[in-house]
Amino acid sequence: MTPLPALPPGRLLLRPLPGCWWMAGGLGAFCPLLGPDGALRLYVGGRDAGGRTHIGRLDFDGPPEPGRAPALRGLLGPLLSLGAPGCFDADGTGYPWLVEAGGEMRMYYVGWQRLAGAVPFRNQIGLAVSRDGGDSFFRFSRAPLLAASDAEPIGHGSCAVQRQPAGGWRMLYTSFLEWAEAPEGGLRHRYQLHTAWSPDGLDWQRGGEVAVPLADDSEYALGAPAPWGGGDAPERLFFTARGDRYRLFLGTAETPGRFRRHPGPVEIPAGDWDDAMQCYPRILRAGGEDFLFYAGNGYGRTGIGFLPLPRGWGA
Repeated sequence: MTPLPALPPGRLLLRPLPGCWWMAGGLGAFCPLLGPDGALRLYVGGRDAGGRTHIGRLDFDGPPEPGRAPALRGLLGPLLSLGAPGCFDADGTGYPWLVEAGGEMRMYYVGWQRLAGAVPFRNQIGLAVSRDGGDSFFRFSRAPLLAASDAEPIGHGSCAVQRQPAGGWRMLYTSFLEWAEAPEGGLRHRYQLHTAWSPDGLDWQRGGEVAVPLADDSEYALGAPAPWGGGDAPERLFFTARGDRYRLFLGTAETPGRFRRHPGPVEIPAGDWDDAMQCYPRILRAGGEDFLFYAGNGYGRTGIGFLPLPRGWGA
């Protein structure tokens, strides 16, 4: 595995906007895209004052550049808010992943419910669709996209969905393994990254394929998969792992559905907004450059930043 070259510090792109009710409590996971005009669009989960989450869109005045963070010029949303009472996304929507498909834009997302008792919440994956270029979305179904099974009975989280060059679709997703006793008391979730396959991106087959396993007993959470590349070079995967704190890691594909992680975390010189947490990676190509976006402290409550990846990083 070729090691990742030294990276520059992340440049802060955006802090939460206290005057916007659906992100007054902070930002969360997001998905960057380039709009029809080539400018950056950020589909992002925001937290309201009650801790519920909603997905909206932030529009910037241009693409990211190695020496410049584009300025925010407008916001739209929320585009996907709370589901109906009792539904899987009744208390929030977040972790958007967007894919164009047949003239539509699909938004795969995570819905969650608050639970009473020792287990505080349940996450499941849903799908919303846009037919106007991503300006508005409707739910594909009020039910989650991945049904519970005996092998995966607890829930599913952040995902990355892609069409495959040879046909069909692949999903890399967070699969909850259990709620286990935590060292400090109470229950703590354990989850890792799994792989699912589909002919159409709607009906998914899950055979228990593990994309990235937990490293050891000190690690208990893997999420936010961000695949990139392939073709002549091996596919790479950024993801978030949590032991003592959330950090970014990189893996290289061994097969189309399984990745081997590189030793140690991705080293990004930290600032005052990302010194305690670097999480939720996403990759965007703009102007011939690859950019790594990620969220900072408090799962993004302090903001979202980006940095240019060195040329040839994925070779």
